[in-house]
Amino acid sequence: MITRAQIEKLGGLHAVEPTMLSLYLAMAPSAVLTARAGELIAVAGAACGQPLEAQDRDWVLQKLPPCARDCPGRTVAVFACAGSGLFEAIALPCSLPERGVLGVRPHIRPLLLARQRGSAPDPATPDDAWWSEVPARRTAATILAMPPGGRPAAGLPACLAAVSAGPVQTLVVPADVLVPGYECGRCGTLSLDADTCCPDWGTAALPVPDVIEEMVSRVLEDGGDVLVAGGGWFPPT
Repeated sequence: MITRAQIEKLGGLHAVEPTMLSLYLAMAPSAVLTARAGELIAVAGAACGQPLEAQDRDWVLQKLPPCARDCPGRTVAVFACAGSGLFEAIALPCSLPERGVLGVRPHIRPLLLARQRGSAPDPATPDDAWWSEVPARRTAATILAMPPGGRPAAGLPACLAAVSAGPVQTLVVPADVLVPGYECGRCGTLSLDADTCCPDWGTAALPVPDVIEEMVSRVLEDGGDVLVAGGGWFPPT
């Protein structure tokens, strides 16, 4: 079972450059697995605008075959950073779409989603998977139904401001969207605009590959809960 402690540990990791690789892979025979992982790594590097170093890529690919032997037929989350010696593979309790993400933090939202589905009774079909996300959808719907004056933060800019201001009890996020933004080099405020924070202090804003992932890590560090909604906001028809 995936534990919150595992997720918090990964969420607390941070690199200066986008060298943290997160792979969500269906385990297959070694040759197929290595080829597919290479494709996902290439896509992740292209999306990030900074490809993974060749020696780091080879280091990751060499470590994947044991995962296939230990977890045949399973979807596995792999987090790797050659510079820090990080290589952690976590077998998931459910199948998730394959993807690769390169960033300054591990991409843990799909891992949170897998934990939600794993804690639900037997999420073996699309309908079951949807029902395991009901708490996230219900919370989001409740927030959106509140009158504007009394509504908690809704929408990405408002959520970034709320998380930057202090501890947040519950954060609802999508599973897959990646949104680049900035972190103020002086006060740590997250924003979508480099000029938003402390412009008169002469401190450059730091690029953040994905501000949603940064929010998730901060909320978990502060003891809050993160609910993840995969796919759309409505049940399958």
